[in-house]
Amino acid sequence: MSFIIKDLSYIHTDKEILFSHLHLSINSGDKIALTGNNGCGKSTLMRILAGDLSPSSGTVLRPEHLYYVPQHFGQYDRQTIAQALGISHKLSALHAILSGDATEKHFNTLNDDWNVEERAQASLDSWGLDGITLSRPMEGLSGGEKTRIFLAGMELHNPTAILLDEPTNYLDADGRERLYNLIRRTSATVLVISHDRTLLNQLPAICELSSQGLTYYSGNYDFYKKQKTLQQNALTQQLEEKQKALRLARKVAREVEERKAKQNVRGEKNSIKKGIPRIMMGALKNNAENSSSRLSSIHTEKTEKLQAEMSGIKSSLPQTDKLKTDFNASHLHVGKVLVKAKDVNFHYPSLAASPMETTRPEAVKELWSSSLTFQLRSGDRL
Repeated sequence: MSFIIKDLSYIHTDKEILFSHLHLSINSGDKIALTGNNGCGKSTLMRILAGDLSPSSGTVLRPEHLYYVPQHFGQYDRQTIAQALGISHKLSALHAILSGDATEKHFNTLNDDWNVEERAQASLDSWGLDGITLSRPMEGLSGGEKTRIFLAGMELHNPTAILLDEPTNYLDADGRERLYNLIRRTSATVLVISHDRTLLNQLPAICELSSQGLTYYSGNYDFYKKQKTLQQNALTQQLEEKQKALRLARKVAREVEERKAKQNVRGEKNSIKKGIPRIMMGALKNNAENSSSRLSSIHTEKTEKLQAEMSGIKSSLPQTDKLKTDFNASHLHVGKVLVKAKDVNFHYPSLAASPMETTRPEAVKELWSSSLTFQLRSGDRL
């Protein structure tokens, strides 16, 4: 096995459950696309698999030689390319040895990887980054360059498992094609999050994250979509049938109640006409009420069962109409002043009569007729 997920859950600091009780086993060499609605927790799950984030509960068994390409790279801006690729310690040891420092710790750090610098530079060159040195800071590089650097790291480290979170976001056509070829060639386990359908169709299996947990589908993305459409159509038909049955059950229940009420009124009138003793009338009334109560309970149980079945079907249908965001809790007490502004206004230089007149306050036209004074507090809704 490459990954084993056991009873995995993640709960935000504000106690909102993102996902819970996930189970999955991924075999060595499997190539899988991780799909699901936006905000369902795909990137969070991948960070947990990478060891970059701890789950709220559950366990993850992961391979030793794992390589993770995140969706965002801002956390690496203060690092050099060598540091971002995780080889700066080896380069430092190599340069120290070449400078004549034969300390044993340098040899242990290098671990016989004498050509690490050449391999790293060759990997960068192969991704069209020739001319970019390993000592260059990550800050200032474009999103496409940062992505290519991390993709070059796959060839440099030759991992047994690769995690890719939206790897084609910043890539041009050439970069995407290079990535597709790499995924086809590699023998490593591959797990990918992406909205790139061409990339998703390179992968022979789909794993869907939803409120129901993790569901595994054999076949590429196009096959998965066809299966999902068939499932959703079947569920929609079941839901419509349950709704129809519920309407009928409620109608029958109303008719039975109305019929019973009329019978009770007629029965009471007939009893009076026939001169039935009052004590006998009470007993007959109690029997009628007990019978009516049993009948009402039967109809109530039937409608409740139908409602429960409908809820189960609805929970299995995708909630595409809901927008879900994944923000960390602010941990600010309600009412804390966040922004305070006094007499704020703005003007465009072009609104002045002439460039020379911009120095005269009376010639400047303010954007707002009255200056703005306001403050925003934690918990405000605008």
